[in-house]
Amino acid sequence: MTEIAVGGILTGCIGCMVTVEILTRHSPECMNLLTCSTFIFVSIIGFFKQSHYFKRLPRSKVPLLRGYARIVLIFFVVNISNNLALRYDVSIPLFIIFRSGTLLANVLLGFCLRNRICSWGKLLSIMFVSMGVVLFTLADQFSKHPTVEKDGESVQPSAILYSSPGIFLLMFAALLSAYLGICQEDLYRTYGNHSQEAIFFIHALSLPGFLFFHNDIQQAIIHFNNSDTFFIFGLRFPIPSLWIYMVLNCIFQWICISNVHTLISLTTSLNVAMIITLRKFLSMVLSLVPPNVLI
Repeated sequence: MTEIAVGGILTGCIGCMVTVEILTRHSPECMNLLTCSTFIFVSIIGFFKQSHYFKRLPRSKVPLLRGYARIVLIFFVVNISNNLALRYDVSIPLFIIFRSGTLLANVLLGFCLRNRICSWGKLLSIMFVSMGVVLFTLADQFSKHPTVEKDGESVQPSAILYSSPGIFLLMFAALLSAYLGICQEDLYRTYGNHSQEAIFFIHALSLPGFLFFHNDIQQAIIHFNNSDTFFIFGLRFPIPSLWIYMVLNCIFQWICISNVHTLISLTTSLNVAMIITLRKFLSMVLSLVPPNVLI
């Protein structure tokens, strides 16, 4: 079961990254629509499973308020924070690394909240990953905003400061993600392994929050409808191409999410964070592939 979950995480997360790269390249403001669509897609599949193929209404084995309310709120805030970060000139590789770089935050919160002490081997691995995040962040910013000469001195242009709020949002989301993993771990320890139920209720109960972003979602829908028709293998289909990529993204997201929840129910949140970080290298390589190769 653990091996299947790990394989599902790697497949789903990398596939998701490729489709997000394509979608944000054509529609940078589409992330809220993409997140909302994923939540709807996952909720529909979850309702189908929890209702036993529509034979009855889903019943929660976990108290909705005491069990899920905190997780739903944190989960929604994490996703929205990540979406907002992309509006501040944050590159997709940097976005991927920060979303995978919750290891240090997980260790710190695990020590502060659960008195967990990691082995020296794990600590060294985590420190190397964290150093990589910092170095890549600096390299990414200075490569996008090279220094200019002014009065004989090298000066970094003020445009580099524009992405600072995005980096702060990514750091905030990474910290919350680590805390979210601990909350989910506590949920399964307290109420038992109900990962499929948790997937449904966490996503379904988060949907009303997207009403606050209805204007942004509506504009993205218009952009999607006006995109070029889908073209593959010499055939052109009368469907806007961005909608096809969005459906693929929803499928990959569901594969990734369901396997992450399964893995959380089988091991600790720190181990899950370590597994998610393993796909960082492949995601980085794919995110640097030229656009004409992906499309």
